[in-house]
Amino acid sequence: MRRLLAALLILLGLSLAARAEERITHFVSDVTVNADASLSVTETIGVIAEGNEIKRGILRDFPTTYQDGHGQRVVVGFDVTDVTRDGVREPYALEPLDNGTRIRVGSRDVFLREGAHVYRISYRTTRQIGFFNGYNELYWNVTGNGWTLPIDRARVAIRLPQGAKISRQAVFTGAEGEKESDARVTRAEGNVFAAETTRMLMPREGFTVAVGWQKGLVTPPSRSDSLRWWISDNAGLFALALGVLASAAYFLFAWSKVGRDPPAGTIIPLFMPPRGLSPAAVRYVTQYGPDERGFAAAIVGLAVKGRLRISDAAGGFMVSKLDAPKTAAVLTRAEQALYDALPEGNLELKQANHARVRAAKQALETSLPLEYDGVIFLRNLGWFTVGLALSVAALVMGALLLPGAEGVTALFAVGWAGVWWGVIVSVGWASLKGVIRQRGLWRKISSLFGLVFLIPFIGAGVIAPAMILAQGGFSPALVTLIAAAVLLGLLNVIFYQLLRAPTEMGQKLLDQIAGFRLYLSTAEEERLKVLHPPEKTPELFERYLPYALALDCENEWNAKFAAVLAAAAAAGAAGPAWYAGHGWTDFGRGGGDFGEGLGRSLATSAAAPSSAPGRMSGTGGGGHSGGGGGGGGGSGW
Repeated sequence: MRRLLAALLILLGLSLAARAEERITHFVSDVTVNADASLSVTETIGVIAEGNEIKRGILRDFPTTYQDGHGQRVVVGFDVTDVTRDGVREPYALEPLDNGTRIRVGSRDVFLREGAHVYRISYRTTRQIGFFNGYNELYWNVTGNGWTLPIDRARVAIRLPQGAKISRQAVFTGAEGEKESDARVTRAEGNVFAAETTRMLMPREGFTVAVGWQKGLVTPPSRSDSLRWWISDNAGLFALALGVLASAAYFLFAWSKVGRDPPAGTIIPLFMPPRGLSPAAVRYVTQYGPDERGFAAAIVGLAVKGRLRISDAAGGFMVSKLDAPKTAAVLTRAEQALYDALPEGNLELKQANHARVRAAKQALETSLPLEYDGVIFLRNLGWFTVGLALSVAALVMGALLLPGAEGVTALFAVGWAGVWWGVIVSVGWASLKGVIRQRGLWRKISSLFGLVFLIPFIGAGVIAPAMILAQGGFSPALVTLIAAAVLLGLLNVIFYQLLRAPTEMGQKLLDQIAGFRLYLSTAEEERLKVLHPPEKTPELFERYLPYALALDCENEWNAKFAAVLAAAAAAGAAGPAWYAGHGWTDFGRGGGDFGEGLGRSLATSAAAPSSAPGRMSGTGGGGHSGGGGGGGGGSGW
């Protein structure tokens, strides 16, 4: 008998200990549906506090941001009117969540006594009623599915406007999306609907109800209200749309104001470059900036003027600095800067010498803008910067007005993808231009294989942002932000190019360069004979070869002199004093394209070392636990 009594006492103790675990003993929701379609809600939440999770009070999370059946953002109203604990006013604070508001009930400096406590939270919320054909409905998540504590029992009482007749009803329990019905309707007559759960709700399980009644008792939103809400709900989308339009309008205005090129003149063949313009300067002016080919043209230009000697080296070239001959041609300012920056003796264009090659290249690129920027052409960077700032502001504003953390996530993904794709497009475009310049089908095909190496990076540029965005779901807001970012990116890239414009003096210079290029690239000699072009000699070929490299017409320049140089080689004429290698010998024998090979290879060799390595129904078959308005969850703190 004693053993039996001891066992019973142990079981009773264990039962009491289990019952003393922190939990919600009862969750009672009293909901009044007002004629203006608002809800007045009072939640009575009884808890057992043991100082584990519930130390200072409770957290009640209430969602206010939803997506309707069309994927549009819907923001409901939510105003807390009163909070008490054990019948006494309790301090609370409202904190923003990704999709709603958190009520932090209690004080940080006040700890609860262990045992039972009863909280009562009253609030008003709007835009919760569904207005369907033939009926109105409240689809209401009573407890929410986010509680971290079990709920012994939950009850709800919904008071409809006077005269309401309940026409449909449904109850759901379980985790988010489940359709269990471990609950019973205790009243559904007149204008009162009541229901309660029939089992304990475990953490992350909730209690949801739906009740429908006839139309005409609750005022639906007017068209003006719906429009005002839609604009407010989608403020981020409007900010993005207005930002794109404002950026486009500004760029068009800026282009009309400062980006239009002066009228081009008549282009006629010229048999010499514009006076005082070096090959590097020709390249710089026509490209509106420096590049590797301009550097290669400058190196060849210095060699032709007797200041350098270019030699074949293993896998590239070697440049040897020479003293200026007595009859040397005068160097331009940029050529002199490049010459002074080159080290004495021999410089092999390879990665090991990247510092010295980079220093020479930077000397050239620093000198050229001093001579031509603002004189021959205008970059109009100030105008462009304003447009760029407008674009960034539109993206940031639109992202901040998106719900929750969606905008921050999307901004991160867009920024990352922008940098990544910027590099891919730059490298791809440079490679594609190299393919275009190649002569011969097989050379073009072989050069295309260089683009194949971009495929993994292109894949990463698609997959990585997709994975980032997929964490929050591809909502219409996020898709719109991405589309706006793409449009704004294209606008900035396009108008960065369009806003650069030559001055009137610069346009005349460009016309002269175009006329000189016409001479360099024209294969039909009969068209030029009437203009008395200079006699074709090996010296003329060498003199203008750097310009042909700068203007991407070295192939045509080669073709014009192939017969002349072959005849000179057959007569025993030596090659140019500024070059030592097989290229010239092969070309003289008719077996190669010296200018094309030198320009392409020298540009590649110089480039490598230039840097160091709500709105659905709950009673129509689509309802479930966790659906509808209300909901959320909570915990202790």
